Amino acid sequence: MKLKNNNGKYLIITTLALLLSVTFFFIINKKIENSKKKDYVKKFTIEYLREKDFPEQSINIERSLGKKSNFESYIISYFSDGLKLYALMNIPNSKMPENGYPVVIVNHGYIPPKKYSTIDSYKLVSSYFANNGFLTLKPDYRGHDNSKKGEGGRPFNRFNYTEDVINLLYAVKNINKADTDNLFMYGHSMGGDITLRILEITDKVKAATLWSPVSIMFPESLLFFIRRGGTETAKSIESVIKSIFKDEDYPKVSAIANINYIKAPIILHHGTDDESVPYEWSLQLTDKFDEAKIDYKFYTYKGEDHNFAKKSFYSVLKKDVEFFKSKIK
Repeated sequence: MKLKNNNGKYLIITTLALLLSVTFFFIINKKIENSKKKDYVKKFTIEYLREKDFPEQSINIERSLGKKSNFESYIISYFSDGLKLYALMNIPNSKMPENGYPVVIVNHGYIPPKKYSTIDSYKLVSSYFANNGFLTLKPDYRGHDNSKKGEGGRPFNRFNYTEDVINLLYAVKNINKADTDNLFMYGHSMGGDITLRILEITDKVKAATLWSPVSIMFPESLLFFIRRGGTETAKSIESVIKSIFKDEDYPKVSAIANINYIKAPIILHHGTDDESVPYEWSLQLTDKFDEAKIDYKFYTYKGEDHNFAKKSFYSVLKKDVEFFKSKIK
């Protein structure tokens, strides 16, 4: 069967949208006084977020999207940093386990925020987990679709996306049908970086799957993609980053430098013909996993692309479901 991957056509990171982010870098740099740059960077660090108290969040159902064959779908809202954000929620209509449905939070990859859809983006992924008995939550992240944008440039907002997902994670306890003892996480591409950071910040996630994750050290995790639009643009942005971040700050905000904090088991998938995120990055990531003695499984897909759209999409999802179900207690 040939996979029709409509929700994946924006997943390949586009240089055009990244170039539009350049202006935000320069605006941010002008706004931040030198005396305040240290505090500005601090709020993005793994150590700071590990110590931060995240307030309990409430979940509001904004509207029902109707019943599907095996689940009911809703648009929900919650707050993160005072911003009203939206998410898709799929609740299975199969017999509910005694403690509720296990939960999967789907952290999507890069999609130009104006093209992202709460309902349609990553629809295949969200539906698959719900069809297999998981209550599924897919957060927008700030600035996507109708979710409030807040202040700051888009590239630095990528750090804030981590908090957006954590705030949703802390709201799950207020979903009546959710089993809060069995919370799982899916992260693709940029969403893989977000997932890794969350695993380092909190132990609430029982297990996670990473699809073609962005796992290289910051700022290379950003500059790598911007260089595709021109080296001069990348150099300009790098100069702004260096005016805000010191060299010693990079490991503090990078997931790959804080792997030792991860306790949850991980399943990692990457295609050798990934045109967006180099396959070699996952090889480097597994080296870090080995050093930190992380419990993980790594699957290589020869000839597969960034979205596993050639032939492996559903087989990868099947592995994820089996992996998550093996961890439910």
